[in-house]
Amino acid sequence: MKRQTYTMIAMFVLVASMAVAAQAQTSGRTQLTANMPFNFTVGNQSLPAGEYTIAQINPGSSNVVLQLRSREGNSAMVQMTSVIGKAQENAKLIFHRYGNKYFFAQAWVDGESNGLQAPKPRAERAAEHEMAAIKAASETVLLTASRK
Repeated sequence: MKRQTYTMIAMFVLVASMAVAAQAQTSGRTQLTANMPFNFTVGNQSLPAGEYTIAQINPGSSNVVLQLRSREGNSAMVQMTSVIGKAQENAKLIFHRYGNKYFFAQAWVDGESNGLQAPKPRAERAAEHEMAAIKAASETVLLTASRK
């Protein structure tokens, strides 16, 4: 009888600890999905057009790292910094466009006033200088995303 009681208590503790661990892994992990209609660059990686899932891979850390992963398995990771803005009505991704080159710049989640900004990679800075040299304007491209 005593052994059965200890076994039941051990099972209860095990199940409770697994539930807490699962909650800790999913809390604060907002995922977005978006259809990228163009090839783009994230950090130093070029990715093809397609549907992507964007998620923070290290929730709970002060150094935010986002992973962009396509259904086909293409992926890139980039360390982001926090930016302050106004509360967003819709989740969105922001890209900088120089000619036919697109660079991932920011991610915003609906209902939040803090966004995430990617550092400008060397290729983007070079494209920016090229456009300035020929006095051509760059564009900011906004894509609507949705929570997953």
